[in-house]
Amino acid sequence: MEIIDLIIKKLHQHVLSQEEDRFFNAWIQKSETNRNFFIKLEQLKNQNEVIAEISTVHPELAWQKVIRKYEKETKRNQRQLTAKRFLRYAAVFIGALFLGYAVDVFVLTKPSIMEPSNEITLESENGNIQILSSNTVYGIKDANGRVLGVKSESKLDFRGIKYVDKLIYNTLTIPYGKKFVITLSDGSVVHLNSGSVFKFPIKFINGYKREVKLIGEGYFEVTKDKKHPFIVETSQMNVTVLGTKFNVSAYSEDSSITTVLVEGSVSISSNLEITKEVVRLVPGDLASWWIKKSKIKRRQVDTDIYTSWIDGRIVFKNQKFENIIKKLERHYDVKIKNNYNELNQELFTATFDVETIEEALNSFAENKNFNFQMKDKSITINQP
Repeated sequence: MEIIDLIIKKLHQHVLSQEEDRFFNAWIQKSETNRNFFIKLEQLKNQNEVIAEISTVHPELAWQKVIRKYEKETKRNQRQLTAKRFLRYAAVFIGALFLGYAVDVFVLTKPSIMEPSNEITLESENGNIQILSSNTVYGIKDANGRVLGVKSESKLDFRGIKYVDKLIYNTLTIPYGKKFVITLSDGSVVHLNSGSVFKFPIKFINGYKREVKLIGEGYFEVTKDKKHPFIVETSQMNVTVLGTKFNVSAYSEDSSITTVLVEGSVSISSNLEITKEVVRLVPGDLASWWIKKSKIKRRQVDTDIYTSWIDGRIVFKNQKFENIIKKLERHYDVKIKNNYNELNQELFTATFDVETIEEALNSFAENKNFNFQMKDKSITINQP
């Protein structure tokens, strides 16, 4: 199985099989470089950027050639390439460097040390990966044995670090079916939803912005600090705050990146060169960055719908079934294949907390009849 095929499917928002999904997630989780590389590919695709064929395998020259050729062909207004064509060209420099690091882009072999895909893991800046076992309390230590944070149940606390004097980033990976809470060094609390990757400094440093990166979904309770803005960076959108409560959803398979403000004030901005639009939100606002259109839209919503997952609930209000499926997959750690296309556009309103996935699907089937079969963690929906 080649990762390039899976990347193409993900960029075109095609449904992966359970095996493909685990394979892709393993590659994403293997390194921060892989994650950054995929984010960059998404940005190139969504901007419809022109990428030229690469004939060299020298990593730095290869990437420079991409940029130079893009700029040249853009000026000539030549036809834009599809994401698939770009990936085919990019495949020439297998193992190339991206952002200065080696990227295992196109063929994923099983690493000698690889965390189970169903475990919550913490990756240190030097690449060491630690499985965060549940229901145990212990200290998170650096290479010298000094305690950085404390792990208890499904929580991690990095308050109280004194000896760190530079920005050192760690990465939390939360698999489907699980959630996690982390308290950052400034006391800010982040709730991470299923299928999320969160990069953060183990200690915020005086004089530097408080910057974190998110793939997936997180609810933030940010400690106020006027001198040090708190910035959540996603693949295409940044959320900047001083102190507030808000939710960010930035899953790679979704068509938009959303921010819902619960309390305080935040500003939303694109981190792409094509637009510098900035939108300031008030409590109750939802801002959606539509990836294909590269535009921000804002509207008032019931924030509980978007933050209920913190309490173990999933709430749907007049949502299309095709979007509901994505949330069900993440919440229950299952893979759903829908062969009943008419069902995708049906709108549903529902709330689940203690229900099983089978009970949840039965409730939908009561409103719009359909059949489904379950085998292990795979579910197939068919027309009745």
